Amino acid sequence: MEKYKTAFLVGISNSMEFRFDFFMNLLSTVFPIIMQVFIWICVYSGSGGDAMYGYTFPQMIMYVVVAGAVSKFTNTGVEYTVNEDIHSGGIAKYLVRPVNYIGFRLCDIVGNKFASMVTMVFLTLGALAVLFFAVDFVIVPAAVLLFFPSLVLAAVLNFFIFFCLSTLAFWLTEIGNFFHAISVVIMVMSGGVFPVSVFGAGYETISRYIPLTYTINYPIQILSGAVGIREAAKVLCIQLVWIFILAVLAKLSWNRGLKKYVAVGG
Repeated sequence: MEKYKTAFLVGISNSMEFRFDFFMNLLSTVFPIIMQVFIWICVYSGSGGDAMYGYTFPQMIMYVVVAGAVSKFTNTGVEYTVNEDIHSGGIAKYLVRPVNYIGFRLCDIVGNKFASMVTMVFLTLGALAVLFFAVDFVIVPAAVLLFFPSLVLAAVLNFFIFFCLSTLAFWLTEIGNFFHAISVVIMVMSGGVFPVSVFGAGYETISRYIPLTYTINYPIQILSGAVGIREAAKVLCIQLVWIFILAVLAKLSWNRGLKKYVAVGG
């Protein structure tokens, strides 16, 4: 386990190496959130303040504020790292050493996200405090306690979703643009821009049986109180099940891809 601990510590070191970029990256989430807040203020003012898409005005404002931070946190970027390792021959050094590549990358990503997670905890708590005074949003302490473990599981789940997609690099030569396009689609369909209920009851029903909404939409629903404590516990269990399924799929895809891999460069 020592090598995976080292990968975690290296990830932390890398995330804090360029502090200006780190804080600018966090700041880049603020402007889209502000734009969405003003849009939903206009939408709800035109509706007379009634609940829309299953959310009251305070709940919707909370959703769009937290969604920006959550989507930034759960976005691991592992697909670009794996793609680079495959096409540059960088994975060769992992194949000849006693290290599990998937586990190594997971520990590295967790380390990279550790500083962001600590920062986001304080930003989320600060945002909730502002919302309490600005829009009378009231939050249940138990919901906060369940939100953070669901957030961690969401990040791990997102890691395996994109790791499975990244193994396509074994078969495709240039896949960077595909990753960019699919990440935008996944972010929208998982509730990273607005609640999935906006897409209608049909997709909302389908979303319960796919892993995407368990990376953003459901963790925020837990925090907003849109789901009860018992339902929140069920969400955590479903996240664990999807993590297991996708971890197995990632391992199978990885092993199959290695049969086609030819080490060049590195």
